[in-house]
Amino acid sequence: MNLERGQRQTQRTKTALISAFTALLREKGYQATSIQDIVVRANTGRSTFYRYFQSKPDVILEMHKDIFARAKIGPTSAAAWLADDPPPQLVQLLENFRQTERSPIYAATELGADADYVIRQLDLLISRQFEESLHHSFAEQASAIPFAILAQSIAGVYSWLSRSAMLGDSAFTAMQLAEYIHRLSRAMLREALG
Repeated sequence: MNLERGQRQTQRTKTALISAFTALLREKGYQATSIQDIVVRANTGRSTFYRYFQSKPDVILEMHKDIFARAKIGPTSAAAWLADDPPPQLVQLLENFRQTERSPIYAATELGADADYVIRQLDLLISRQFEESLHHSFAEQASAIPFAILAQSIAGVYSWLSRSAMLGDSAFTAMQLAEYIHRLSRAMLREALG
């Protein structure tokens, strides 16, 4: 019972910090938001912030773990990986990014010196999700390319093309981008599996 209560308190505190950070991003932007601003808004202390996060970029990464987990951007079966149409959740995710005034993934110019770290970590997060999905959907011994490498390649396609949608740099619709991402991913998978 105490463990459950402790876990609930941990989740409430993390949620309060993330909510405070999100609100401040909308109000002030990334560069103008300090850790002190976050803890004041969340009604916690700096030591509490550092118990859960090492830095502002780590809050962004935590936000995206939740977004990617809810979106389930990786296909969940062999049939979904090899289907003619892209996963509906990918189309929805790209559409959400395009419609959001301030996407949860902030433009590199807003992240400043933190941009490289955030983008690398997000790419790793996506890659891990795809690798898990590949292991769930296929036998790795049947693949000519190790799943770790294949997942990184697929994540690269997803990351690059979805970032253009998030930043509003793409002339393509969410459905078109999802189709291109899916077709490129499927081509890599077919090449690996023969």
